[in-house]
Formats: sequence, structure tokens, C-alpha cells
Amino acid sequence: MVRTRFAPSPSGFLHIGGVRTALYSWLFARNKGGQFLLRIEDTDIERSTEASIEAILAGMQWLGLDHDEDIVYQSKRFGIYQEKAEELIQSGHAYKCYCTPDELEKMRAEQTKRGENPRYDGRCRDKGDQDGEFVIRFKSNAKEDITISDSVYGQITVHKDELDDFIILRSNKAPTYHFAVVIDDNESEITHILRGDDHLKNSAKHLQLMDAMGYKEPEFIHLPMILGPDGSRLSKRHGAMNILEYKDQGFLPEAMLNYLVRLGWSFGDQEVFNIQEMIDAFDVKNINKSSAKFDLEKLEWLNQQHLSNSDNSELTEFLKLNTSLEELPSAKTIDSFVHAYKPRVNNLKELVGYFNTLYAENFTVEESAAEKFLKQEILVPFQDLLEMLEQGEWNTESINQSVKSTCEKHGIGFGKIGQPLRVAITGGTESPSIDLTMTLLDREIVISRIKKAIEYIANQ
Repeated sequence: MVRTRFAPSPSGFLHIGGVRTALYSWLFARNKGGQFLLRIEDTDIERSTEASIEAILAGMQWLGLDHDEDIVYQSKRFGIYQEKAEELIQSGHAYKCYCTPDELEKMRAEQTKRGENPRYDGRCRDKGDQDGEFVIRFKSNAKEDITISDSVYGQITVHKDELDDFIILRSNKAPTYHFAVVIDDNESEITHILRGDDHLKNSAKHLQLMDAMGYKEPEFIHLPMILGPDGSRLSKRHGAMNILEYKDQGFLPEAMLNYLVRLGWSFGDQEVFNIQEMIDAFDVKNINKSSAKFDLEKLEWLNQQHLSNSDNSELTEFLKLNTSLEELPSAKTIDSFVHAYKPRVNNLKELVGYFNTLYAENFTVEESAAEKFLKQEILVPFQDLLEMLEQGEWNTESINQSVKSTCEKHGIGFGKIGQPLRVAITGGTESPSIDLTMTLLDREIVISRIKKAIEYIANQ
């Protein structure tokens, strides 16, 4: 059975790159009918925080990336790592290193001076037990270059001279990443490891450990990094922020996953995917070697597509939970609003904003819009239109006909009255068709807002 995992370090928030790694691991497992596990790599005692753990879990939950089995916390497994380190010492694959930071710094300086790549020279290999603080190092057994077979990058060779005796257990008894990840992946029976390509060469260390400990080698699938639009490393200014900030900005989780799945994965010309389509189509063979660039405009476009295809009832419930209005319109009215506005907004935040403005008890018109569109030339047409709206039926056909008749009477184009009318009724310059927008409100409210607009114009 295929078993994958996502193993974030809780020293910060869950960002775009981490989410894509989690998504690919999740999709691969679900596509193969396997299992997806979550592991929190909180061995860095000083940097790991409970707040970061909570943010990671909240982000995974919002995205719907569910995991099988209980979450593994490395901080609760220190005894196991210490036991495994002792076993490696006993088998001759590891040793205690008593070198001080000053000694190590002097050693690296001398190597650099000689034109060598700084690396540990193994001076403590045969010293045995001594007094004082120590770390435990793995005794590199690389007699030749190590070749890593990767599903994305193919055969990657690491020269034996790049491999030194690396630390597996720190002086505070905390394991290093290299040591803990190998043990945990083996005990969790992980069959496929999907992670960033910054770990590609680290796999050479891991293969040595696996060999020394008698572990089965998993399949490696390393993912190219995500770059900013300018080709530089993705940073917060590009979008490398807490994934939950995208939630706050009104993005749908389905849209975020849809965007990320195509950020480095090829599948014909299809751009819009639902979750099941992603699961059915995902294959690691289609992961690109080249780095992808983050494109906020593309994400916003996809979000709009998913909003347009969203179920009205889900958006209605979202509005009810997130509106600032104390008194809500009828359920039928809210549904009509959602149906009219969802094709026109880029995110949920915009949808809520339009809703709050349109149905506000203390309705106001944007000052700049009023100054631009509510002018003397529209005063008389507004007065005539008001009279017709007070008497006619309250539906799109009747409203549309009243506006057309007013335009014909005064010899003006539809736009000459349509945009000022939109400003008067919605407070701004954007909305669905004005006749449809007007039906989203009670006749009395529309009449009242037009009268206020007339008063504003008359007092200029």
C-alpha cells in the first residue's frame, strides 16, 4: 500500500510551498488508494511553538487535506531516537564527538585556507568515551559516490567527498532532522517521500543511515521550488505568507488547491479542477523539473471560477456567518443576491463587502462616485423615472422598461442614466445589471435611495 506523509516544522506558519508539498503527497496517496500521514517535526525545542502547530493544523483543516492515523509528534519520541543512536554506536556506525565549537571553527578555517570544502575530519572516531559534553555523529561509510534515484530528477549523484560524519544526536539529546526523519519514515512505513528539492542531496545521508539500520529504501519524489513572479526566491511580498491569510482575504480552499496543483504539474490544457478531478488525474510523472512562478492574478482568476461554480446555499451560509448586518434580508433575497453577484466578485471578502453595503441600514454613497455621476443633468430624468417606478410592477422587465422609457423621453443613452442610478442605489459603480440589482431590494428602499440622490443633486 502507498503511504505518504507531510512533515512540517512548527517554527513558523504554513506557507504556499509547504501546502503544495502536502497537496501533492495527499493527492498521490488518494489516487493510489493509499494513506496520507501527518507528522510534526518539532525537535527544535527553541524554535518550535504551539502557535505554529495550531496554525499548521488549522491550515490543513481549512484546505480539507485530511490525514489517516494519529499525528506523530517528534518531540514525544526523543527516547526512541536516543535508543537508536546508542544502537548505531554499538554496531560501529556512530560515535561520540567531543569537539568544541572553537575546535570545529578552527578546523573549518584551516580547510578553507587549503582550498578544501569544510567538512568534519573524523578526529573523534576512535577516541572512545571521555568526560564532557558530546554529540553523536554517524560514521560515513561512503566508499564510492552515492546515486539517488528520484522520480522527478532522475539519477542524482553525490560525490563521496561531500559526505562527512554528520551529527545525528545533539548535545541536548535532540535528534537532527536527518536522523529523526529516517527513523520515523521507516516506522510509519512510508513508501514514497515527497518533499522540496532543497532536500535532494540530503537523501545521500539518509540512504547511508537506511543501509546502516537495515531499513527499506522508499521512493524519492523531490519537488522544484516555487519562485516569485520576478524569478527570485518566493518571499512574503510575493505570497509566501500564512496560508490562513488567504482564507481571510476571501479565497476558497478549492481554488487554492486548484491553483497549487497546476503550479508545477502538467495536465493538458485543463485549468479548472474540482477535488475529485485532481485526485483522479494526479500522477508524479507529470511533475515538472523546472521551478514554477507564483502568479496572484492567476489565483484570483481561479478563485472567481470556483466562486461562480459554488453552490448558492454554501455562499448564503457564509454570508450569514460573516456579515456585519444586524438584520438580514429574507433567505430568498440572500439567495438572489448570491446568484447575481458571485460571477462578479473575485473572492468572498468582496462578496461580503457588496452584501453589507447593499443592505446596510445606514446606507451611504461613495463620495467620489456621487461627485462624478450625480449631476444636475440627471435630475429631471431621475424625477421622471421615480414616478414610473412608484407605479409599475416590481420585476426586471418592468424596471428595464421604465428606464428605457425615461431615456427615450429625454433623448439620452442608457448609460447616461444607468450608471448614476447604480451609484444612487448601490453606493458604488459596480453591480450586476441595474434592473436585476434593483429587484434585490424592496421597492420602498430603492425609491428612498433615488429620492436621496435627487435631494443631493438639487442641493448642489
